[in-house]
Amino acid sequence: MSKWLKNILAIVILAFLIWYLAGHRQQLSAMLKLNPNHLPVLYGLLFLASLTTARVVQSLLATLDTKTPFWEMVWLQNASLLLNYAPMKFGTLFRANYLKRHYGLVYSRFAPFFLYLMFLMTATAAGIGLLTLVMAYGLSSYENKIMAGVFAAAVIGSMCFLLVPLPLPKGSGRLMSLLRNFITGRRQIAGQAKTIFTSMLFLGVSFLFTGLRLWIIYRCIGSDIHLTGCFILGAVGFVVLFVSITPGALGIRELVLASGAVVLGVPLEVGILAAMIDRAVILSYVFVVGGVCTLWLWHKSPADFKKQQNNTISQDVKTVD
Repeated sequence: MSKWLKNILAIVILAFLIWYLAGHRQQLSAMLKLNPNHLPVLYGLLFLASLTTARVVQSLLATLDTKTPFWEMVWLQNASLLLNYAPMKFGTLFRANYLKRHYGLVYSRFAPFFLYLMFLMTATAAGIGLLTLVMAYGLSSYENKIMAGVFAAAVIGSMCFLLVPLPLPKGSGRLMSLLRNFITGRRQIAGQAKTIFTSMLFLGVSFLFTGLRLWIIYRCIGSDIHLTGCFILGAVGFVVLFVSITPGALGIRELVLASGAVVLGVPLEVGILAAMIDRAVILSYVFVVGGVCTLWLWHKSPADFKKQQNNTISQDVKTVD
């Protein structure tokens, strides 16, 4: 799917959501009570989440013998969030190039780090969502069973990548060397059980911040959704981010969060409004804080933002036999 089709799809979905909200404007006008005084709290929760994620990034990179300063990873994390709204998920490409230029992490080692981080996030979020759903809401309804099945599938699929051993391929050539580099990097990370455990704890705290942010938004618009329900919605929102087909899951995340809210007993129009307010908070945070971090990184090293024309793939081919 081309980048233009993804952007068009996001616009179409957002247009539908706005149209739906317009049809319920009389009911919603009395519910929109988001106090500007709550914005610093919501931004603070987003920043705290970026701190915990940056700490996980730093820990996973250390397993690949790549030592990075914590605060530099915080700036890089926030800058990547902003740049991921550009086509082709430029934030991920920028992070890979930055770590290669400044810390020598070749792309074939960045790939296992990045995938391990994504699957670790997915397993943690889905695990929290599944546990909360079973304990707080049960599995009596058909909708809850479907949601539990999605969470369970996400956990199982993620754990397969995290734990199932892969043999080192034999043979010569560029492709085999890249595969060996990738699998060796994956083994290095997987062999650090303590790092993985602590990373999951940090990610769990990060998702608690997300659930608390959603709960504050729901309370501001007059909904009495339970805090545990917001933890479930936060988990659903992240799983969608992992499989998103639009920049930042724009539109897709809002639609799925609203559908998840219906399963938890929240009216659809309220779920859509809360999801769109949350998106507005995220976007304003990303463009302000992410923009500042991006400018700081650009000031620190302008060459990182220039197109590189060297043969980077050939530099990544290193035999690890």
